[in-house]
Amino acid sequence: MSFFDDFTFGCYLPGDSFLHRLDARVKLVVLALLVMVSFAASRALQLGALSAIALGGLALGHIPLRRWWRGIWALRWLLLCTLLLHTLLTPGHTLGGIPWLSRDGLLQGSLVCGRLALAVTFSSLMTFVTPPAQLVAALMTLVRPLARLGVPIRRYAFLLKLVLDFIPLLKNEIQEVTRHRPSTKAQGPLMGRIELLRWALPLLLQRLVTRADELAQAYAQGRLQLENVSLPPFASNRWNLPAAVLGLLLPAFVLMLQGFSGG
Repeated sequence: MSFFDDFTFGCYLPGDSFLHRLDARVKLVVLALLVMVSFAASRALQLGALSAIALGGLALGHIPLRRWWRGIWALRWLLLCTLLLHTLLTPGHTLGGIPWLSRDGLLQGSLVCGRLALAVTFSSLMTFVTPPAQLVAALMTLVRPLARLGVPIRRYAFLLKLVLDFIPLLKNEIQEVTRHRPSTKAQGPLMGRIELLRWALPLLLQRLVTRADELAQAYAQGRLQLENVSLPPFASNRWNLPAAVLGLLLPAFVLMLQGFSGG
């Protein structure tokens, strides 16, 4: 169950940092662009620039590096499998003279893992410094023109709010279930984890189904609604406009590095 204890994506960390005070609309647009640029990056120089931006964002948000690392560490098996699959299956020059190891695959796999880590970092940073209600309100503000085309943006925003609220709820339920877990020390590390999973999974699913049923009943009875969160005026923070301009220039700068790195 350590995966869910370490997984920090979607968790808001209250604070009064520069990023916490920044307008949610600015953070949503800028960090979304950085996520897209992370997947578009194809050079080590670009990944290095994005890493510097990510570390700067963590510093501005007063996010402990240990908390960020816990989220990356929770994805270690996904990253490792991605790296191994590229190394084993990508055609190209061999690695160390071993025919079934690809040097090109190792480089490509490292690039993909770097992209994933950066995308997770920027996405986590956005949820670290933005309350879910403000994040949903910012999204509704940005996509409001789609309502004229008949898109039910309020319904989708409500679903997004439920998802963001369900992530900490899921972690709480897991902690509650595993608090009374039986001892598995005599079965060894691997078999102990398998036995713990076999014991905890039915209980967890039962509790989550109960929670989902309660939410469905509250929604049907009108007790669960999407609250109207009013964002402060854009001009209320004098750093909003400079941050928005800088945030739009940074992704463009990273994309321009493609031409300076031999591509």
